[in-house]
Amino acid sequence: MPTYSGTYYDGRSSLGQSVEIILQETGLALYPSSLPEEGAAPSAAFFWEAALLKPNAFRDGPKTVLRYGDYPAQSLEVVSPGFAETIKKAYPEAVFHKNAQPVPKGHRPGLYVLGLLFLAGLALCYLFLLPAVADLLSRQLPKETEISLGEKIYTQLMEKEQVDSVRTRHAQRFLKQLSIKTDYPLQVTVVQDKTVNAFALPGGHLVIYSGLLNKLETPEELAALLGHEYAHVQEKHTLRSLARQLSSYIFLSLLFNDVAGLSGLILENADKLNSLEYSRTLEQEADTKGFFLLKANALNPKGMQRLFERLQEEDSSGSQVPTLLSTHPLTTDRLQHLKELIQQHPYTSAPASAPLQQAWRSLQQR
Repeated sequence: MPTYSGTYYDGRSSLGQSVEIILQETGLALYPSSLPEEGAAPSAAFFWEAALLKPNAFRDGPKTVLRYGDYPAQSLEVVSPGFAETIKKAYPEAVFHKNAQPVPKGHRPGLYVLGLLFLAGLALCYLFLLPAVADLLSRQLPKETEISLGEKIYTQLMEKEQVDSVRTRHAQRFLKQLSIKTDYPLQVTVVQDKTVNAFALPGGHLVIYSGLLNKLETPEELAALLGHEYAHVQEKHTLRSLARQLSSYIFLSLLFNDVAGLSGLILENADKLNSLEYSRTLEQEADTKGFFLLKANALNPKGMQRLFERLQEEDSSGSQVPTLLSTHPLTTDRLQHLKELIQQHPYTSAPASAPLQQAWRSLQQR
């Protein structure tokens, strides 16, 4: 009978044992051809009856894998191009060779790849999908809810600020003199603080620090500033940007069906709003709307240019960097964008109206 070499696995250990295989009349006799481990005694010969071999053999080219016994299941691996055909002829009544299947591939590399893909998917979801979903959800928020939320945030923020009620009244009068198409209840508040900043809240509240207001020299500059902040309200920039920053928390709230907790979450993070960073795209959109507000009121677009230049001067003076500038795109880029808008949409400007001038002078009398 022919003899073959193979590797025997006892089912208890992943270590294989070299064996010599002799095909006998009713089965395979296996003889150890080497020591399985250093110092171990050689195993005795044992016999695999052909009729008891497991019904499925595995084949992959010259490799044949046979299995024997129930528990632990033993296996025998033989790499020889003629072995499979020989045992088929030697034991024609045995069933093990009748349902031969390809040798199963190792799963670990595939599992590693799947694991990496899963982690990559989670990272992509966290970086891109969640912010996008948060942005979408914030766009769908009913206007009434947004206005109510903005009122609560405004009340919470102003508790810590010193509101200049006189200048707030004049600023509100100035705002009403501007032709603005919006269905938000726009309200402007002047806070007594040297900070050079302004920001918008969801729902219509605009807040200007006196530190910035004192640096403006013309009504056109204030109109440009209000136009820029109004655009953040109209396009829901504030709510969308905050939702993107808090997207992971929002995801968990939705995951646990805690929709009611969203408003609370935003309120808890209301203090971030006065230093909220917008994307360059949103800032450019706000600048564009601010320009068209000046155009609708026939105000000189140089007002917006001077506003940007004053912020830039404040930055280069070595003093504290204006928050409005530090969290916005580079002023040089914004000036270039404004220049392009003026070239693409020319119009004839006129001096500010008398009511606007009057409100402006009142604001200057501090």
